[in-house]
Amino acid sequence: MSLLGAGTRGKIGNMQYIKFGNAGIQVSRLALGCMDFTVKQDEATAARILDNALDHGINFLDTADTYGDGKSEEVLGRILKEKRDGIILATKFWVPMYDRPNGGGCSRVHILQAVEDSLRRLQTDYLDLYMLHHPDVNTSVEETISTLDNLVKQGKIRYWGVSNHYAWQMAHMLGVSALHNWEPLVSVECRYNLVDRAVESEIMPFVNRFNVATMIYGPLNAGILAGQFKKGEALPADTRMAQSKKYQEKLVDDTWGLLDEMKKIADKHGITMSQLAFAWLLSKPGVTSVIVGGSKPEHLEHVYGVEEIAVDPTDLTHLDELTMQWRYIPFHNHRVPEGTPLAGNWW
Repeated sequence: MSLLGAGTRGKIGNMQYIKFGNAGIQVSRLALGCMDFTVKQDEATAARILDNALDHGINFLDTADTYGDGKSEEVLGRILKEKRDGIILATKFWVPMYDRPNGGGCSRVHILQAVEDSLRRLQTDYLDLYMLHHPDVNTSVEETISTLDNLVKQGKIRYWGVSNHYAWQMAHMLGVSALHNWEPLVSVECRYNLVDRAVESEIMPFVNRFNVATMIYGPLNAGILAGQFKKGEALPADTRMAQSKKYQEKLVDDTWGLLDEMKKIADKHGITMSQLAFAWLLSKPGVTSVIVGGSKPEHLEHVYGVEEIAVDPTDLTHLDELTMQWRYIPFHNHRVPEGTPLAGNWW
Protein backbone atom coordinates (compact mmCIF):
# COMPACT_ATOMS: atom_id res chain seq x y z
CA MET A 1 0.00 0.00 0.00
CA SER A 2 1.46 3.33 -1.03
CA LEU A 3 1.81 6.24 1.33
CA LEU A 4 -0.61 9.15 1.19
CA GLY A 5 0.49 12.73 0.95
CA ALA A 6 0.11 15.34 3.64
CA GLY A 7 -3.23 16.70 2.41
CA THR A 8 -6.54 16.31 4.20
CA ARG A 9 -7.84 13.64 1.83
CA GLY A 10 -6.26 10.91 -0.26
CA LYS A 11 -7.25 7.81 -2.17
CA ILE A 12 -5.92 4.30 -2.81
CA GLY A 13 -7.93 2.21 -5.25
CA ASN A 14 -11.60 2.85 -4.57
CA MET A 15 -11.10 3.71 -0.91
CA GLN A 16 -10.85 7.31 0.22
CA TYR A 17 -8.74 8.40 3.19
CA ILE A 18 -9.08 11.42 5.43
CA LYS A 19 -6.99 13.11 8.10
CA PHE A 20 -8.05 11.97 11.57
CA GLY A 21 -9.00 15.27 13.14
CA ASN A 22 -5.99 16.96 14.75
CA ALA A 23 -3.93 13.76 14.61
CA GLY A 24 -1.36 13.40 11.86
CA ILE A 25 -2.67 10.08 10.55
CA GLN A 26 -4.90 9.18 7.61
CA VAL A 27 -7.77 6.72 8.05
CA SER A 28 -10.14 5.09 5.60
CA ARG A 29 -13.61 6.66 5.35
CA LEU A 30 -14.96 3.24 6.32
CA ALA A 31 -13.74 1.43 9.44
CA LEU A 32 -14.25 -2.27 10.11
CA GLY A 33 -16.18 -2.95 13.30
CA CYS A 34 -14.98 -6.18 14.93
CA MET A 35 -17.58 -6.39 17.71
CA ASP A 36 -19.11 -9.59 16.38
CA PHE A 37 -15.87 -11.52 15.85
CA THR A 38 -16.60 -14.97 17.39
CA VAL A 39 -20.00 -13.69 18.57
CA LYS A 40 -21.87 -14.05 15.27
CA GLN A 41 -19.28 -15.91 13.22
CA ASP A 42 -16.44 -18.37 13.65
CA GLU A 43 -12.79 -17.39 13.47
CA ALA A 44 -12.34 -18.51 9.87
CA THR A 45 -15.23 -16.30 8.79
CA ALA A 46 -13.84 -13.39 10.80
CA ALA A 47 -10.52 -13.84 8.98
CA ARG A 48 -12.26 -13.70 5.60
CA ILE A 49 -14.13 -10.54 6.63
CA LEU A 50 -10.86 -8.92 7.73
CA ASP A 51 -8.99 -9.92 4.56
CA ASN A 52 -11.83 -8.67 2.40
CA ALA A 53 -11.85 -5.34 4.22
CA LEU A 54 -8.09 -4.93 3.88
CA ASP A 55 -8.29 -5.84 0.18
CA HIS A 56 -10.82 -3.02 -0.26
CA GLY A 57 -8.47 -0.52 1.35
CA ILE A 58 -9.79 -0.32 4.90
CA ASN A 59 -6.93 0.50 7.28
CA PHE A 60 -9.00 1.32 10.39
CA LEU A 61 -10.24 -1.39 12.80
CA ASP A 62 -12.47 -0.88 15.84
CA THR A 63 -13.02 -3.22 18.78
CA ALA A 64 -13.30 -3.12 22.60
CA ASP A 65 -12.18 -5.29 25.50
CA THR A 66 -15.81 -6.00 26.45
CA TYR A 67 -16.84 -7.38 23.06
CA GLY A 68 -17.32 -11.08 23.67
CA ASP A 69 -15.62 -10.65 27.06
CA GLY A 70 -12.27 -10.22 25.35
CA LYS A 71 -12.83 -12.76 22.58
CA SER A 72 -13.10 -10.12 19.84
CA GLU A 73 -9.65 -8.82 20.73
CA GLU A 74 -8.23 -12.34 20.97
CA VAL A 75 -9.51 -13.36 17.55
CA LEU A 76 -8.48 -10.07 15.98
CA GLY A 77 -5.03 -10.46 17.50
CA ARG A 78 -4.57 -13.90 15.97
CA ILE A 79 -5.81 -13.07 12.47
CA LEU A 80 -4.13 -9.64 12.35
CA LYS A 81 -0.75 -10.72 13.69
CA GLU A 82 1.03 -10.91 10.33
CA LYS A 83 -0.85 -7.91 8.88
CA ARG A 84 -0.39 -5.31 11.63
CA ASP A 85 1.79 -2.88 9.66
CA GLY A 86 -0.17 0.04 8.25
CA ILE A 87 -3.27 -0.73 10.32
CA ILE A 88 -4.84 1.87 12.61
CA LEU A 89 -6.05 -0.31 15.48
CA ALA A 90 -8.55 1.05 18.01
CA THR A 91 -9.94 -0.52 21.16
CA LYS A 92 -11.84 0.66 24.23
CA PHE A 93 -11.91 0.23 28.02
CA TRP A 94 -14.32 1.11 30.88
CA VAL A 95 -16.70 -1.85 31.11
CA PRO A 96 -15.95 -4.03 34.18
CA MET A 97 -13.78 -6.92 33.02
CA TYR A 98 -12.92 -8.36 36.43
CA ASP A 99 -15.28 -9.39 39.22
CA ARG A 100 -13.55 -7.36 41.90
CA PRO A 101 -13.25 -3.76 43.07
CA ASN A 102 -11.52 -1.55 40.49
CA GLY A 103 -12.30 -4.07 37.76
CA GLY A 104 -13.71 -1.39 35.44
CA GLY A 105 -13.94 2.35 34.92
CA CYS A 106 -11.26 4.92 34.09
CA SER A 107 -9.04 4.89 37.17
CA ARG A 108 -5.28 4.62 36.82
CA VAL A 109 -5.41 1.17 38.39
CA HIS A 110 -7.93 -0.16 35.88
CA ILE A 111 -6.42 1.56 32.82
CA LEU A 112 -2.95 0.13 33.48
CA GLN A 113 -4.42 -3.37 33.87
CA ALA A 114 -6.79 -3.01 30.91
CA VAL A 115 -4.19 -1.74 28.46
CA GLU A 116 -1.81 -4.60 29.22
CA ASP A 117 -4.62 -7.13 28.79
CA SER A 118 -5.71 -5.60 25.47
CA LEU A 119 -2.12 -5.55 24.20
CA ARG A 120 -1.76 -9.22 25.13
CA ARG A 121 -5.05 -10.27 23.54
CA LEU A 122 -4.36 -8.25 20.39
CA GLN A 123 -0.77 -9.55 20.22
CA THR A 124 0.66 -6.10 19.57
CA ASP A 125 3.14 -3.77 21.25
CA TYR A 126 0.99 -0.66 20.86
CA LEU A 127 -2.53 0.60 20.24
CA ASP A 128 -3.07 3.35 17.70
CA LEU A 129 -6.20 4.63 19.44
CA TYR A 130 -7.31 3.89 23.01
CA MET A 131 -10.80 5.02 23.97
CA LEU A 132 -12.88 5.56 27.09
CA HIS A 133 -16.02 3.54 26.33
CA HIS A 134 -18.05 5.79 28.70
CA PRO A 135 -17.28 8.45 31.32
CA ASP A 136 -16.48 7.33 34.86
CA VAL A 137 -18.34 9.21 37.61
CA ASN A 138 -15.89 7.92 40.24
CA THR A 139 -12.62 9.08 38.65
CA SER A 140 -11.43 12.61 37.97
CA VAL A 141 -10.47 13.41 34.38
CA GLU A 142 -7.09 14.53 35.75
CA GLU A 143 -6.34 10.98 36.89
CA THR A 144 -7.59 9.46 33.64
CA ILE A 145 -5.86 11.86 31.25
CA SER A 146 -2.55 11.91 33.11
CA THR A 147 -2.50 8.10 32.91
CA LEU A 148 -3.25 8.15 29.17
CA ASP A 149 -0.63 10.85 28.64
CA ASN A 150 1.98 8.59 30.28
CA LEU A 151 0.90 5.67 28.06
CA VAL A 152 1.51 7.87 24.99
CA LYS A 153 4.95 8.81 26.31
CA GLN A 154 5.70 5.11 26.92
CA GLY A 155 4.68 4.25 23.35
CA LYS A 156 1.94 1.85 24.41
CA ILE A 157 -0.75 4.00 22.80
CA ARG A 158 -0.44 6.57 20.01
CA TYR A 159 -3.61 8.59 20.63
CA TRP A 160 -6.60 8.51 22.93
CA GLY A 161 -10.25 9.28 22.39
CA VAL A 162 -13.70 8.70 23.85
CA SER A 163 -16.97 6.99 23.00
CA ASN A 164 -20.50 7.94 24.03
CA HIS A 165 -19.52 11.22 25.67
CA TYR A 166 -21.42 14.50 25.69
CA ALA A 167 -19.83 17.57 24.12
CA TRP A 168 -19.44 19.35 27.47
CA GLN A 169 -17.60 16.32 28.90
CA MET A 170 -15.17 16.39 25.98
CA ALA A 171 -14.74 20.16 26.29
CA HIS A 172 -13.83 19.66 29.95
CA MET A 173 -11.21 17.11 28.92
CA LEU A 174 -9.70 19.43 26.31
CA GLY A 175 -9.45 22.19 28.90
CA VAL A 176 -7.77 19.95 31.48
CA SER A 177 -5.30 18.63 28.88
CA ALA A 178 -4.42 22.17 27.80
CA LEU A 179 -3.98 23.30 31.42
CA HIS A 180 -1.46 20.54 32.16
CA ASN A 181 0.08 20.20 28.68
CA TRP A 182 -1.13 16.59 28.42
CA GLU A 183 -2.01 14.76 25.24
CA PRO A 184 -5.56 15.85 24.25
CA LEU A 185 -8.34 13.61 23.07
CA VAL A 186 -8.41 13.29 19.28
CA SER A 187 -11.70 11.51 18.58
CA VAL A 188 -15.19 10.51 19.64
CA GLU A 189 -17.10 7.39 18.65
CA CYS A 190 -20.83 8.09 18.51
CA ARG A 191 -24.09 6.83 17.04
CA TYR A 192 -25.45 8.72 14.02
CA ASN A 193 -27.91 7.86 11.27
CA LEU A 194 -31.00 9.22 9.52
CA VAL A 195 -33.35 8.26 12.35
CA ASP A 196 -30.90 9.08 15.15
CA ARG A 197 -29.57 12.60 14.64
CA ALA A 198 -29.21 13.60 18.30
CA VAL A 199 -25.48 14.23 17.83
CA GLU A 200 -26.25 17.18 15.55
CA SER A 201 -27.49 19.24 18.50
CA GLU A 202 -24.18 19.50 20.33
CA ILE A 203 -21.59 16.87 19.43
CA MET A 204 -21.19 17.68 15.72
CA PRO A 205 -20.87 21.45 16.35
CA PHE A 206 -18.26 20.64 19.00
CA VAL A 207 -16.17 18.35 16.80
CA ASN A 208 -16.30 20.80 13.90
CA ARG A 209 -15.16 23.67 16.13
CA PHE A 210 -12.26 21.77 17.71
CA ASN A 211 -11.43 19.47 14.75
CA VAL A 212 -12.06 16.31 16.77
CA ALA A 213 -12.36 13.20 14.59
CA THR A 214 -15.53 11.10 14.63
CA MET A 215 -16.10 7.38 14.33
CA ILE A 216 -19.75 6.77 13.52
CA TYR A 217 -21.52 3.57 14.52
CA GLY A 218 -25.07 2.36 13.84
CA PRO A 219 -25.26 3.81 10.29
CA LEU A 220 -28.20 1.56 9.34
CA ASN A 221 -29.92 1.58 12.74
CA ALA A 222 -29.97 -2.21 13.15
CA GLY A 223 -31.02 -2.75 9.52
CA ILE A 224 -33.99 -0.38 9.44
CA LEU A 225 -32.40 1.95 6.89
CA ALA A 226 -31.40 -0.97 4.69
CA GLY A 227 -35.08 -1.74 4.12
CA GLN A 228 -34.53 -5.04 5.89
CA PHE A 229 -37.94 -5.01 7.58
CA LYS A 230 -41.41 -4.63 6.10
CA LYS A 231 -44.45 -2.97 7.60
CA GLY A 232 -46.91 -5.50 8.99
CA GLU A 233 -44.44 -8.41 8.81
CA ALA A 234 -42.97 -10.23 11.80
CA LEU A 235 -39.39 -9.36 12.69
CA PRO A 236 -36.89 -12.19 12.01
CA ALA A 237 -36.07 -13.73 15.39
CA ASP A 238 -32.29 -13.74 14.83
CA THR A 239 -32.03 -9.97 14.22
CA ARG A 240 -30.95 -7.28 16.64
CA MET A 241 -34.23 -5.53 15.90
CA ALA A 242 -36.30 -8.44 17.22
CA GLN A 243 -34.24 -8.51 20.41
CA SER A 244 -34.38 -4.80 21.30
CA LYS A 245 -37.44 -2.76 22.21
CA LYS A 246 -35.34 0.40 21.85
CA TYR A 247 -34.82 -0.34 18.15
CA GLN A 248 -38.42 -1.44 17.67
CA GLU A 249 -39.62 1.94 18.92
CA LYS A 250 -38.26 3.40 15.67
CA LEU A 251 -40.73 1.37 13.59
CA VAL A 252 -43.43 4.04 13.44
CA ASP A 253 -45.43 5.46 10.53
CA ASP A 254 -42.92 8.27 9.96
CA THR A 255 -40.14 5.70 9.62
CA TRP A 256 -42.07 3.66 7.07
CA GLY A 257 -42.74 6.87 5.16
CA LEU A 258 -39.02 7.72 5.21
CA LEU A 259 -38.15 4.26 3.90
CA ASP A 260 -40.56 4.74 0.99
CA GLU A 261 -38.82 8.01 0.08
CA MET A 262 -35.40 6.43 0.46
CA LYS A 263 -36.41 3.65 -1.91
CA LYS A 264 -37.46 6.21 -4.54
CA ILE A 265 -34.19 8.16 -4.23
CA ALA A 266 -32.06 5.00 -4.22
CA ASP A 267 -33.83 3.69 -7.35
CA LYS A 268 -33.32 7.05 -9.04
CA HIS A 269 -29.56 6.79 -8.52
CA GLY A 270 -29.32 3.04 -9.12
CA ILE A 271 -28.07 2.30 -5.62
CA THR A 272 -29.37 0.41 -2.59
CA MET A 273 -31.05 2.00 0.41
CA SER A 274 -28.01 1.03 2.51
CA GLN A 275 -25.70 2.85 0.14
CA LEU A 276 -27.93 5.91 0.29
CA ALA A 277 -27.84 5.88 4.11
CA PHE A 278 -24.03 5.73 4.03
CA ALA A 279 -23.79 8.42 1.35
CA TRP A 280 -25.95 10.74 3.46
CA LEU A 281 -23.69 10.21 6.48
CA LEU A 282 -20.46 10.68 4.56
CA SER A 283 -21.78 13.97 3.18
CA LYS A 284 -22.06 15.44 6.67
CA PRO A 285 -19.37 17.87 7.88
CA GLY A 286 -17.51 16.39 10.83
CA VAL A 287 -18.03 12.74 9.86
CA THR A 288 -14.56 11.22 9.61
CA SER A 289 -15.06 7.46 9.37
CA VAL A 290 -18.17 5.25 9.44
CA ILE A 291 -17.96 1.84 11.10
CA VAL A 292 -19.25 -1.09 9.04
CA GLY A 293 -19.83 -4.68 10.11
CA GLY A 294 -21.47 -7.92 9.08
CA SER A 295 -21.56 -11.61 9.89
CA LYS A 296 -20.30 -12.64 6.42
CA PRO A 297 -17.87 -11.06 3.93
CA GLU A 298 -20.62 -10.69 1.32
CA HIS A 299 -22.68 -8.60 3.74
CA LEU A 300 -20.15 -5.79 3.31
CA GLU A 301 -19.73 -5.87 -0.46
CA HIS A 302 -22.49 -3.33 -1.08
CA VAL A 303 -20.74 -0.83 1.19
CA TYR A 304 -17.30 -0.80 -0.41
CA GLY A 305 -17.02 2.12 -2.80
CA VAL A 306 -19.96 3.95 -1.22
CA GLU A 307 -17.81 7.02 -0.57
CA GLU A 308 -17.63 7.53 -4.35
CA ILE A 309 -21.40 7.53 -4.86
CA ALA A 310 -22.67 10.92 -5.99
CA VAL A 311 -26.19 11.69 -4.76
CA ASP A 312 -28.04 14.79 -5.93
CA PRO A 313 -27.65 17.39 -3.14
CA THR A 314 -31.36 18.20 -3.38
CA ASP A 315 -32.12 14.56 -2.53
CA LEU A 316 -29.82 14.73 0.50
CA THR A 317 -31.54 17.94 1.59
CA HIS A 318 -34.90 16.21 1.17
CA LEU A 319 -33.71 13.46 3.52
CA ASP A 320 -32.62 16.13 6.01
CA GLU A 321 -36.08 17.64 5.95
CA LEU A 322 -37.83 14.29 6.32
CA THR A 323 -35.79 13.31 9.37
CA MET A 324 -35.56 16.60 11.27
CA GLN A 325 -37.67 15.21 14.13
CA TRP A 326 -34.93 12.70 14.94
CA ARG A 327 -32.52 15.49 15.84
CA TYR A 328 -34.44 16.12 19.04
CA ILE A 329 -34.41 12.75 20.75
CA PRO A 330 -32.52 11.29 23.74
CA PHE A 331 -29.04 9.98 23.07
CA HIS A 332 -29.09 6.25 22.38
CA ASN A 333 -26.11 5.06 24.43
CA HIS A 334 -24.91 7.97 26.57
CA ARG A 335 -25.20 6.21 29.90
CA VAL A 336 -23.39 8.77 32.02
CA PRO A 337 -24.79 12.34 31.85
CA GLU A 338 -23.03 13.34 35.08
CA GLY A 339 -19.62 14.89 35.39
CA THR A 340 -16.53 13.29 36.85
CA PRO A 341 -15.62 14.19 40.45
CA LEU A 342 -13.50 17.24 41.04
CA ALA A 343 -9.88 16.51 41.80
CA GLY A 344 -9.12 18.60 44.86
CA ASN A 345 -5.38 17.99 44.67
CA TRP A 346 -4.98 19.21 41.05
CA TRP A 347 -4.64 22.84 40.02
